Amino acid sequence: MTAPNDFAAFILSHGRSDRVYTYKSLKKAGYTGPVYILIDNEDKTSEQYFAAYGDQVIVFDKPAMAKTFDVGDNFHDYRGPIYARNACFEIAKSLGITYFMQLDDDYTGFVYRMDSRFASLSGKDWIRDLDQIFS
Repeated sequence: MTAPNDFAAFILSHGRSDRVYTYKSLKKAGYTGPVYILIDNEDKTSEQYFAAYGDQVIVFDKPAMAKTFDVGDNFHDYRGPIYARNACFEIAKSLGITYFMQLDDDYTGFVYRMDSRFASLSGKDWIRDLDQIFS
């Protein structure tokens, strides 16, 4: 099975171009669809992202995004992933993507659900056909 045509995975990252573990984890789990690394325009390591991921990197304007909603933050230091999470909606629309998943950059694998003792509820551990699950 292949990934749906109108679906993409967005990996939200900042300052960790050398530690975007989720990218490899998606591929290892069998995801074949589009992957975009979303960073903000205040990321001082943006060149490293472009060197590693090329046109899969999308940069959004963090201060402009901060003006579009109330973040409930009195410090105005723009920390946190909420800006990237909100930016995904317009970015997806501009790319013609109907459905998307937002992922942090530090996922080291995708597994089936476990119970409170970390025993597999499905009898399997690692997901190998993430396209099917996303479908």
